[in-house]
Amino acid sequence: MASHELITQSLPLCYILSAIGGILEVGSMAVLAVPDAREKEGVKLPRWLPKVALASNVIMQLVGGISSNLFATWFGPVSVVAPIYFSATLVSNLIIFGIILGLEFFDRIMCVGTYVIAIGTILLQVVGPGIQDDQDIGDLLMVPYASLWFLLLLVGMAISTIFVARSVSERYGENKQVLILLVARSTSYTLNLTVSRAFLLNPTHFMLVAFVVIKVVSGAVYTYAIVVQSTTVTQSKFVPLNATSVILVNAITGVIIWQDWRVITSWTGYICVFLLLALGCDLLLSANLLISENPDYGTLKQTSILIESTPEPIKRMFKLERSRGS
Repeated sequence: MASHELITQSLPLCYILSAIGGILEVGSMAVLAVPDAREKEGVKLPRWLPKVALASNVIMQLVGGISSNLFATWFGPVSVVAPIYFSATLVSNLIIFGIILGLEFFDRIMCVGTYVIAIGTILLQVVGPGIQDDQDIGDLLMVPYASLWFLLLLVGMAISTIFVARSVSERYGENKQVLILLVARSTSYTLNLTVSRAFLLNPTHFMLVAFVVIKVVSGAVYTYAIVVQSTTVTQSKFVPLNATSVILVNAITGVIIWQDWRVITSWTGYICVFLLLALGCDLLLSANLLISENPDYGTLKQTSILIESTPEPIKRMFKLERSRGS
């Protein structure tokens, strides 16, 4: 059964679902950041509030992840999901934390960087890939260079995960740490989006099972890399580089596996859009963004709250302790 018979392709819906994921991620950081900021101001908070904030954080991230990492890929090209998602996180970061809550100060360069990325994302919708109906994942992966690229993504994710698990902060300098984590994050995120779209494109039973496994494993690797990254590398350096690498690897995957080259409106415009995105990320290299990578309110903060609320006997049994930087 062809994909268009299951779900009607819709670029606007793909864009909206991708943006919702980015907005909810920043919102999930806000529910942790606001109580923390009030506590630092000397306001006494109810003991139950951190757990409620954590529950809200997890729910918002779960809904946002399903929206952008699963549903959005069903309605449009995989290659546009990541740019719109990251653009939505940056704009939401500026509006929620800078304007509404006033918890962060955004200087002129950071604002310009955010605007550049937002403009690039808007242009992407004009010159980027369009809808492709009647695709079959089996036929797409039968193309030699497509199957080779898919295999390289799998191998890259596996090898980088092994390096990350081997105490990356103790064995390597920061530049190598950044490289290893970039490979882990970009390959796992790309595979996660790719198999999400493939679910609807007439996979065999074996392929469907394999894609489900890859979906779960890649999601776990991506989350694990966030936790490790939060305590091992400089966030202001890593976060923009990560956004750039994820967007670039997804774009390459779109061309090689999903044959976006058939429906790209303007190659000159398409390349210039990614140059704009890279320039915008470069302008944000000094920013400590309020997203899942943030060491104060991101994934590491969730882990810290869970550990603190764990009974002492269980802590001693599993040797739980807060990681540095949390």
